Amino acid sequence: MCDKDRGLVAAPGTARQNGFGRAAAWLLVSTLLALSAAACAKKPPEIVAGKMPEGGNFSGVYHSPQYGEMNMVQNGSAVIGEYKQEMRTGKIQGEASGDLMKFEWIERKALVSNRAQETRGHGYFRYVVDPGNGDHILKGEWGLGDAQLGGGPWNAYKAKGKEPKLSQETSGGESSGSEGGDSGGESSEESDELF
Repeated sequence: MCDKDRGLVAAPGTARQNGFGRAAAWLLVSTLLALSAAACAKKPPEIVAGKMPEGGNFSGVYHSPQYGEMNMVQNGSAVIGEYKQEMRTGKIQGEASGDLMKFEWIERKALVSNRAQETRGHGYFRYVVDPGNGDHILKGEWGLGDAQLGGGPWNAYKAKGKEPKLSQETSGGESSGSEGGDSGGESSEESDELF
């Protein structure tokens, strides 16, 4: 049944008369849906800190399946660290809040031509204690550039009874750190310039 049969008459040149109205409406709705989906896709999930597990502290020596041996020292909420695996070395500098550490990393890889390749990014670790065996674990993810996510997993297992050792370059002159203690006497101004 058309509009004339219902007693409705479209004015000459209107969308109802020329059939353009439905196509334009669908185009508008489709565009709005696409824009809202794109806006939602660009917003990363918010990573919120929880309570630090009993006996937890980010200071320690860790083994990461992805990045080898990691040494990290926490002083207050500031955390600095290093990691090394085969031909890659890296540094971490971050801020801890509860069970969450958000950090910036920089990594150097030795290439075949003996020229180092440098990569930077961000990431996070969540400190977890395994209820089954009591192991202290870091579960996290890394991203490239300003992205905190999207690069891949970054997990590590804390070694029991090992003290972290940092290079003099990272620690500001000291070669080791202590659990939850001073990271070598560096001022907060120096630690901001890790990279």
